[in-house]
Amino acid sequence: MSNFSFSDLNLGDVKTAVGGGMLPPGRYQCEVISAIWKNTKAGGKMIELELRDEGGFGKIRTWINVQIPSSQEATRIGREQLKALCVHGGHPDPDNVGSHGIASLVGLKPGVGVASEDYVKNNEKRIGSLVKYFFDPLDLAGGATPSASPSNGLNDPDEDIPF
Repeated sequence: MSNFSFSDLNLGDVKTAVGGGMLPPGRYQCEVISAIWKNTKAGGKMIELELRDEGGFGKIRTWINVQIPSSQEATRIGREQLKALCVHGGHPDPDNVGSHGIASLVGLKPGVGVASEDYVKNNEKRIGSLVKYFFDPLDLAGGATPSASPSNGLNDPDEDIPF
């Protein structure tokens, strides 16, 4: 049994946490902090990305399908997502991203549209967040600020986005 008590607690050398949670719905400027090439359950290939909001609101993970043998449409949509990430994130050669390696995605800084998502885990209904689209970060506040605060929704929640 430990003799440690609350009165022994000293946070003098501890940094204050900023954000770190899941990004709520809204529009953000994010940085790609990791990109991993993975196999899909269906025998295809995808990229797992972790993005961090530059305003300190949190992180979000997303998966982009880039090769789905059973679905040309899923492959097309995933590649369109990847191209949007590269173009809006500042990749130097978005048309030939494959020749630069998966690591070339790390450090990109796209605008990211995040939406609410209902899902079930352990037979319990939950609400989470998912990346809906990538956009030019200069579109945030007219390009005046590098990051936006979370909002109750996206600019146009009725817009039909196929991914």
